[in-house]
Amino acid sequence: MPTWFPIVASIALAVIPVIIWLGILIKKEEARSLYIKTFLAGTLAVVPPFLLILLFNRFPNLDFYAQIQNNIRQAALASILTNVMVAIIEEVAKNMIVRVIDKRHPEHIQTISSALKLSICAGLGFSFAENIFYFYNISINYSYTDLFSAFIFRSAFTTCGHMVFSGIFGYYFGLGKFAADITELSRWEGKSMWFSRLIGKIPGKATFEMVREQMNSKGLMIALTLHAVFNASLDLEHKLPSIFIVVFSGFFIAYLLNTQYGRLLFSIGKRRGSTMAAKDEDVVMELLGMWTNQGKYEEVMQICDRLLQRDPDNNVVRMFKAKAADDTKLRQFYNSLKSVFGKNTVNTSAIFDPTKSLNIANEKVVLEVMDMWFKEGKYGQVLDIANNLLKRNPKSEGAKILLQKAMDKDKLQRIFDSLSKLFSD
Repeated sequence: MPTWFPIVASIALAVIPVIIWLGILIKKEEARSLYIKTFLAGTLAVVPPFLLILLFNRFPNLDFYAQIQNNIRQAALASILTNVMVAIIEEVAKNMIVRVIDKRHPEHIQTISSALKLSICAGLGFSFAENIFYFYNISINYSYTDLFSAFIFRSAFTTCGHMVFSGIFGYYFGLGKFAADITELSRWEGKSMWFSRLIGKIPGKATFEMVREQMNSKGLMIALTLHAVFNASLDLEHKLPSIFIVVFSGFFIAYLLNTQYGRLLFSIGKRRGSTMAAKDEDVVMELLGMWTNQGKYEEVMQICDRLLQRDPDNNVVRMFKAKAADDTKLRQFYNSLKSVFGKNTVNTSAIFDPTKSLNIANEKVVLEVMDMWFKEGKYGQVLDIANNLLKRNPKSEGAKILLQKAMDKDKLQRIFDSLSKLFSD
């Protein structure tokens, strides 16, 4: 085998998930070049970890990985501590890429979703570079079967893991960028900002500046915690928890990308003045905060629409409206799940009149029609007929079987419909 073949093969395998995900992320974006630039910059995030490896090889006394493995006997604890260190190094490296990109192109991030997508691209770049090294090492030391297994798992879960971990940081980075308006929103919602004000007095910074740092720190802590648990689960050969983390985080990121709050375009330039008096507007804002806390989302959206006619560039009002719309979706989703997983018992002990029961031949025809409807996906009709049939003949085993099957399918369909509404624009 030529020496160049493992390198080319490793790059080819690593680029497959990149093509798929970049196609999804930047398909409808105008700033494609910036997303690609962020992806390429993300590949450089592998440099700090590899520099540390070279440093540890040169100076073994500084190798804290080896120190942990040699001094801690409990395998689980040693794995967790080691992966915490790995997660810190990798997540900080990826996050620095996002900060640098935003500093050079501050005009691009005008929504929280755009910050989230940029961070995802940085995570994808890191994963691409890391996968090349992993695939190359496996190709020269193990079999092609091992390489194929690693390719499937890393493409489906490890790559997605780096993306969603970075995406979570990106979400909070976006919140931090618009900390001034978000701090104002929190004030009207009655949330105490005493800690941020107190900490801000030490360096002499404004409250919203400290909120920005808190958001960035919070996003980083969540990202590296998920990353560390993911890696530790793999090290301890518990793949199911790591897969669950990626899947759950993926759904969370998908929801954040589709929220009105996340896609809200913040006014960062000169704003038009309000036609309302400041004291009158403050009264309305206080009312919005009170109704938001009480869950009166429809009323909040109605008032926001009217207030935006008087003050069209008020970011806080627009955030109130976007949050109310998103919370309404979540409430509807919760109610749908509650109805799906709630007890759905059928009263088969209704008054039974033998004179109304079907004979065996007629009941067989009805069951055949129900079975046909079930195969066609007409679960609601099957449920109605099965309930009526069981009232006529509570002992009908065929009706009971079709009823249970239709209930299970109907639940799945309602869950799917609820998810579709939750992630729809």
